[in-house]
Amino acid sequence: MNERDLELIRDYLDDRIKPKGLERLNRLLETDSDARAEFRAMATLEEGLRDLSIASEVPFTDRATPVAEHEPQRRAGRWYRVEHIGIAALFVVCVSLAILLLRKADHEDEWGDAIARIKFLSEDAAFEPEHQLPNAEGSLLGKGWVQLERGRVRILFRSGATVEAEGPAALGIDTPMRAYLDFGKVMVHAPESGRDFVVATESMEVVDLGTRFEVSVDPQSRESNVSVIEGLVDLHLGSHGTERMIRPLEAGYAARVDTSGKIIEITNGSGTRPTSETDDARILAHWTFDELSADGKVQDATGSQLGGILRAGKAPDLVPGVSGQALVFTDNASVDLSEHVSTLAQLDAFTFAAWVRDPDEPLAVLFSLSGDSEQHRLQFHLSRGFVRFGWQDGLHYDSISGGVDGWKSGQWYHVAVAVEGGVVRLYRDGELLASGSMGAKIGTPVSNPSSVKNATYAYIGRLEDGRQGDEIAHQWFEGQMDDVQLHSGAVSQEGIRFMFEHPGNRWSPGESLK
Repeated sequence: MNERDLELIRDYLDDRIKPKGLERLNRLLETDSDARAEFRAMATLEEGLRDLSIASEVPFTDRATPVAEHEPQRRAGRWYRVEHIGIAALFVVCVSLAILLLRKADHEDEWGDAIARIKFLSEDAAFEPEHQLPNAEGSLLGKGWVQLERGRVRILFRSGATVEAEGPAALGIDTPMRAYLDFGKVMVHAPESGRDFVVATESMEVVDLGTRFEVSVDPQSRESNVSVIEGLVDLHLGSHGTERMIRPLEAGYAARVDTSGKIIEITNGSGTRPTSETDDARILAHWTFDELSADGKVQDATGSQLGGILRAGKAPDLVPGVSGQALVFTDNASVDLSEHVSTLAQLDAFTFAAWVRDPDEPLAVLFSLSGDSEQHRLQFHLSRGFVRFGWQDGLHYDSISGGVDGWKSGQWYHVAVAVEGGVVRLYRDGELLASGSMGAKIGTPVSNPSSVKNATYAYIGRLEDGRQGDEIAHQWFEGQMDDVQLHSGAVSQEGIRFMFEHPGNRWSPGESLK
């Protein structure tokens, strides 16, 4: 720690810190384990000295002054005990200070100015000729490059994070909380003391949120791969000098990122399905749009009686779809499901899937559930470059997006969203586009239908965006839609792929792809 950081802590303990200084101190304590240890030590000492000061302010009895006859003799004994309490407090403070100083000295002796230490070298480990840092097991490392030709090296950072590199690899040692991978592969474990540890590459920074993860960089293509083994990471995407976008990545998934910071694909990186992705989802409603009744009813083909009411300025057209007929959404057409709000609002997890063609609205809303104001809602919608799930909880709106290459005219696409346990997954044509447990903007906890307060409206193809006095703003879907399915629970990626490869068929656990 430098003297400026120590002065911040002193200012805080002396109650003279300014707002900007307090903000800087908070950031320092969040990111620097040494600063946290120093803060605890100084705060302990300050508390002990304060106790000693209070004890010393008690007016000890002067033994040369005779005790008044009406004073009980035991009073002198009480002052005697107080005096000894003060001495004992001083002794405790001195011992505590000695222990803290010894520990600090031991810590400084152990690390000195080092950032990291080599904890393990495999028998076949060999370093490149240009490697300049110490290369023996137990060596302390300062800022510089670890250039591994072959084998494995495990490095313990001062923050507590462990990074194991597999050769050939070039790993930059930057700070106790940051490393840079030029090429090769590293495995990272960051305990609580190393939370927010960063592995940077040319196109992104992987920020730990209490996890185990792997990062690799191809030396030829310069593409990066991230695979999360436990917990969650934030991907800060974008090359140096560009605006960065934050994308969460959860356990069991992997992301491939190009040199500009664009996600090429997100896949199930561990080879096993994440624990939060279940096969317990059950079909709740299936709107095929194969026919429309004279009274405007849109039938639910499952027999669950979750049919909707067609709201449109004029009778909409039916056209050939991916399976049977498809509904053309024009002139503000929508399917009103509001009479089933009480059923929908009980869902803690759900999956909404549909086939779409020619979506042509800035926000083409596929499904929405909302309260009687814009402050509580969720919505699944499309835009020109994204498939997106958004939610409003109070004053905060947030969303998770999956990037797409647009929508070709006349082509049918299958899109889906699955939400369960605070995790969102977005799909197009059976492939996972994005997943995460917080939004890219402000991290508002993900809403599911049961968390929408005062749920009042539910629509296919429409969102009541809020009430301004007596007026209600709307968003719509313009285009064609077919084979819409709603499931209770999160359908697995296998199930989403089944729906894509078998239009018109319903997924149920136990189905197998052909």
